[in-house]
Amino acid sequence: MSVGSTRLGGQAGVVIDLKAFLAGDLSEFQVPVAVGNVDWAYGTGAGAINVIYADTITLADAANTTLDLYASGTLLDIFNRALTMAALKFLYIKNKSADATLKVFGGASLDIGILAATNDILTIKPGGSFLWADPSAAGLVITTNKNLKVEHDGTGSSTMDVDVIAMGLD
Repeated sequence: MSVGSTRLGGQAGVVIDLKAFLAGDLSEFQVPVAVGNVDWAYGTGAGAINVIYADTITLADAANTTLDLYASGTLLDIFNRALTMAALKFLYIKNKSADATLKVFGGASLDIGILAATNDILTIKPGGSFLWADPSAAGLVITTNKNLKVEHDGTGSSTMDVDVIAMGLD
């Protein structure tokens, strides 16, 4: 017998809530700069997800690893169940290093199709982050191109921690 219901509610994405001020002769000018984020729900339609992967990866100096987000057999979702993500809808990557650059993608084979070519590499500077979202009903199918390569660039600290959050459909 099940207790409770399977559900999800919340927001994930970029939130920008700034007020810009400019000095003037008689008074200052104020302009708001605001960008909302995506409301996510549990399910399979637009703005919905039913699987979440979240982990902190530790990379040694100049080391790399490839995460198979579709069906690696080793990655677990947030409920410690085998991760099987057929479509990606949200990807967040945070370089937690203070002095080393993170290289993402560029695995040249079976990379997730966010960038134009599988050998394209995105660099995330120390303390920086990358966010990608596709709230459409289908998301980005990753049953074939399923790999997320992350790599320590070999500078700065001997190890780096990388936060990865991926949400999508199983």
